[in-house]
Amino acid sequence: MSATSIASLVRTALPGPESLKLMARERRVLAHGAYGDWDERAFVAKGAQGSLIEDVDGNHFIDFGAGWGTNNVGNCHPEIVEVVNATMSQHGVSCWTSSAQTAQRIAAAEKLLSVCPKRTDRVVFLTTGTEADEAALRIMRRASGRPIVLTFYGQYFGLSYSGQASGSLTAEMRSDVMPLVTGYVYAPYPNPYRSPLNSSTGGGPGAATLEYIEEVILTHEVPANQVAGVIVEPVIGEGGIVVPPDDFLPGLRKLCDKYGWYLCIDEVLSGFGRCGKMWAYENWDVEPDILVVGKGISGGSMPLAAVVARGDITEKADAYVASTYSGHPAACAAAIKTIEILYRDDLFAAANTLGALALERLTALKARYPAIGDVRGKGLWVAVEFVKDRKTRERDIAFASRVNSECLKRGLYAVQDANAHLRIQPPLNIPRPLFEQGLDILADAIRVASGG
Repeated sequence: MSATSIASLVRTALPGPESLKLMARERRVLAHGAYGDWDERAFVAKGAQGSLIEDVDGNHFIDFGAGWGTNNVGNCHPEIVEVVNATMSQHGVSCWTSSAQTAQRIAAAEKLLSVCPKRTDRVVFLTTGTEADEAALRIMRRASGRPIVLTFYGQYFGLSYSGQASGSLTAEMRSDVMPLVTGYVYAPYPNPYRSPLNSSTGGGPGAATLEYIEEVILTHEVPANQVAGVIVEPVIGEGGIVVPPDDFLPGLRKLCDKYGWYLCIDEVLSGFGRCGKMWAYENWDVEPDILVVGKGISGGSMPLAAVVARGDITEKADAYVASTYSGHPAACAAAIKTIEILYRDDLFAAANTLGALALERLTALKARYPAIGDVRGKGLWVAVEFVKDRKTRERDIAFASRVNSECLKRGLYAVQDANAHLRIQPPLNIPRPLFEQGLDILADAIRVASGG
């Protein structure tokens, strides 16, 4: 699937005939909703290599989705495939109780800690980011003996009950959860484009949110000594690549230190080079007490996630939160190789260079097309948000869907997922010519959707 060998990315109408046959089978056996909306399917994938996806009809798509943020080093990176196969040939799942351990899990924990905050020295491996967030919430509460966790509107921590309670991406998504799960208080995330708050001291949205926590939440909702900690995305992912003001995370760290709270930063989507550094929080002067990681940790090869924390926190909590497949030996071997590749190939620099190019190109498009309300990003994680009116900033999901459809017709797969924004998150090692081709397709799709 070399980009230079493809004369035309998309050769059939979408979905193609073979995709349609498989979609008909899907409707008979897979539950609706669990894997997205059937009516939005454009293709059925056959395979992926590097930064290209191939469907069962022979169509190709430039990959601006990276396996929903898992394939930061590219689809099926040969070195990761090799190490996974080699480890699987040795053993599959090994007992993780007090009776046995695996060398891969120990080595992966050591490798992960070598690139994590200095204040952290313990790892708990799990299977998914959702599972890891659940574990982090439990650890915070057990270690502190306090019941409440502070979180922010617009975040996403998975589809479990605690994930939906602590993450408030949409009201409809968690409507069945809220009556059953308690123990959270919420503040608005400081979205520079959409903050509902004004600072009483003349600061921006970051200051306004920090003031809201003290002046409203701690005054009227819950005393500070009942709060175990804070869980926060350093850059909101599913909610549209929302980059906070520079004063927000350092200010949040100060609040945690002031009141004796744990600061838990969720880097499931934003970590492993996505935001131009190993961890997104490194873009600000702050360190967490607890770090949640996942997705990109195994190079897109096998399910793996982790909670990285201060040892005094995990020991207080007696962190009994693992599961059968957590820390699978092959996944741990893949994690070690992924971290090696990120640093060896300096994919952080690549993320910053290509991300800056995307912001420049999209900002120029914003000047031409009124439907573009906002362009934002950090590293190679960029979003363009579409609106019906720039003054009211009313979201235009229908327009975003048209843009996404036009992108797919031309051979670009990005992440739109029934939102008013489109996310650009390709593998960090995508070749620059292929990345620029993807940006050209996106520009043309916006032009056509705008009636041009």
